[in-house]
Amino acid sequence: MHHKNFLRVLTDTIERLPDHPIKNITYGAHIVAVESRKTGMATWAWHKHPVPMEALPDPGKPYSGKELARLVTDDSPLKASLGMAALGSLLPDIPSRHLTNLNAGDLVLELGKNKKVAVIGHFPFVEEMKGKFDELMVFEKVPQAGDLEENRIPEKLPSAHIVAITATTLSNKSLGNILDNCSDTAVKLLVGPSTPLCTSMFKLGFDYIAGSLVEDVDIFRQGIVDGCAFKQIKGIKHVILKSG
Repeated sequence: MHHKNFLRVLTDTIERLPDHPIKNITYGAHIVAVESRKTGMATWAWHKHPVPMEALPDPGKPYSGKELARLVTDDSPLKASLGMAALGSLLPDIPSRHLTNLNAGDLVLELGKNKKVAVIGHFPFVEEMKGKFDELMVFEKVPQAGDLEENRIPEKLPSAHIVAITATTLSNKSLGNILDNCSDTAVKLLVGPSTPLCTSMFKLGFDYIAGSLVEDVDIFRQGIVDGCAFKQIKGIKHVILKSG
């Protein structure tokens, strides 16, 4: 599949799912949660805070899950983030035997020994990874100290053996360019709160899907309302789905 078609994989996934009414939408400073069949979540693909909530659908109105999920194709990264959370809320549960209870950062540490590792998005786990690999490259739209700017991807990314890509690249539409610049032999991980835990993501060439499941919706929702960053939020567990 050509990488520019990643949105088609999302839209095909949405159309195949049974619809459910939206029971609740929780907007936070960093995270959005949508509750329909279950609770889905996404990080806002937005670097300026606060997020302009007035640009988003009113959480008090009735919507169907699919209606909101179709926003994944919207040009607004905010609306697309809401769409990703709605998609997550509609997905069927993956049998626990297919999931590993592991944090994405720990998986990257395990896979990356003596290798060149690239991380797209400055995750909290980046700090503990410095000096652990043959080389660590962190690409970020808004670079922090030591990060590489997005425009360095064509030059630097092809040399990486392991590539961990934030799922906000689905919302801000930058995923196609990133996948185009990955080596064919690179092991690729889709990582972060916005990650849809579904096997259709493997069609994009990912080897691992690293997402999160909500275990206690009240605690989770309160963390979002309190404006917590994702790493501070409780009531969830981190899981990994491996291809094949």
